[in-house]
Amino acid sequence: MVLNRGKPMLSFLRICDKYMLNALADAEHAGVLLFTLLLGGTIGIVQRAGGGLGLARLLASYMTSAASALSSAWVLCCMIFFDDYSSILIVGSSLSPVLPRMQLAPERLAFIIHTIGVLLASLSPISSWIGLQLGYVAGVYQQTGQPVGPFMATMATLPYRFFPLLLFGLVPLLLFTNKDLGPLANYPVPSGQPSGGDGGAEANGAEGEGMGDGPLAPKPGVPHRAINAALPFAAIAVAAFGGMLLDGAVKLRSQSEMAGGGAPAAFSLVDMLGQSDSIAALIWASTIGWVVSLGLVVGQGVLSLEETMDAWIEGMKDVLSPMIVLLLAWALGDVISAAKAADFLAGALQSAVPRWALPTLVTILAHVISYACGSSFGTMGIILPLVGPLATTLGGDDPSYLTHCIGGVIGGASFGNLCSPISDTTILTVLATKCDLHAHIATITPYCLLCAALAIIFGSLPVGLGWYGPFTGLGLGSAALVAIVLTLGKTPPTTAITRKAL
Repeated sequence: MVLNRGKPMLSFLRICDKYMLNALADAEHAGVLLFTLLLGGTIGIVQRAGGGLGLARLLASYMTSAASALSSAWVLCCMIFFDDYSSILIVGSSLSPVLPRMQLAPERLAFIIHTIGVLLASLSPISSWIGLQLGYVAGVYQQTGQPVGPFMATMATLPYRFFPLLLFGLVPLLLFTNKDLGPLANYPVPSGQPSGGDGGAEANGAEGEGMGDGPLAPKPGVPHRAINAALPFAAIAVAAFGGMLLDGAVKLRSQSEMAGGGAPAAFSLVDMLGQSDSIAALIWASTIGWVVSLGLVVGQGVLSLEETMDAWIEGMKDVLSPMIVLLLAWALGDVISAAKAADFLAGALQSAVPRWALPTLVTILAHVISYACGSSFGTMGIILPLVGPLATTLGGDDPSYLTHCIGGVIGGASFGNLCSPISDTTILTVLATKCDLHAHIATITPYCLLCAALAIIFGSLPVGLGWYGPFTGLGLGSAALVAIVLTLGKTPPTTAITRKAL
């Protein structure tokens, strides 16, 4: 309305026919959307064929106690790194039948699968989150006029995501030391055994139970084979990395030939990755993963070709919501740029906000907004279009400063996804583990607050002040976590209970 002299109807139409259309027409944006669609389709095939549940069955025989059950849940979540929804639903619904026999409170399982499922997907370079993150980061650098590859720029923010990295490391620390903090340390041991049936059968059945009756629930009667999940996602990971190296090597060789070089030079890994078209490589990788998953399930007769394509389409439907959020975020960035809002904010805050304080400020803002709206994606879309110009103004020629600010927003945005009661992953965790919503929030929030505080004290604030680099901050924060767990942690009652192997 500012750009169109206060005319609401004209302004609304301009959103659709200009800003959203331009965001969709951009080649890099279209590449991100295509990659996200293909990856979502591949995940749909894997889920419908029971591949994800097959991974869960691999660990069932190792669950002989409450402690081993929690460790198995952690390992399985790490294996299903590609999507937070899949990780939470697969692990939670597969292992929740085991909880009564292990005398294990569902809140303990909920804490692990919620934390690892969300954080690993947000940190992994191959996941349902990466397309959105690439789009946001590409929009920031496009807004600031810096020609940087979005994949390498996104990966460069990883050391500055102090909150998710510290919380991600806290889970194995708690498992290794057999300790808990806060309300979870005193959580009562549930009594009683499941009525009827054998726990082993519940944990190791192959009929697709536990994933609901949705269009992507494993087809009844199909065998749950881990290879149907492991092979497609391994192919995506290898193809994405290999594709970027190949594309970068070809471009470097072409540049060398144009410069009149003689024998081809030996290119370093960093050089090849820096010159590669990461979006193209990700499209190649997701296409290969799709073909591999299709060939596996059709070749084995697990699904017919028609059923496989239906699952592929349903998988793409699952990623439409974040894609729409991303498209609107790109359009919002263009509107903010056209209205000079970011330039005004940067000028207004340049004298009010010191350079060292901005990374900490945007991290705290990401925590607050993500908790209020329960969405990491929405939080990134709100803050990042404003952070780019402001960080460029305050940071000057220092590229690491902008990287730090972007990392603070992306890392801080995961806070609400974990402890907000209105977060979609919170609701999915409660449904998958059959635990009480208020109990889950009460047990996971202290851990999130602890890691958020340590991330600011040892990470965002001192790194912003220039006292040391991000890896030193992560090291100091990790050391503080170890000290807190060893001194204040309590051994939960479940760790002393041992059961026969299922």
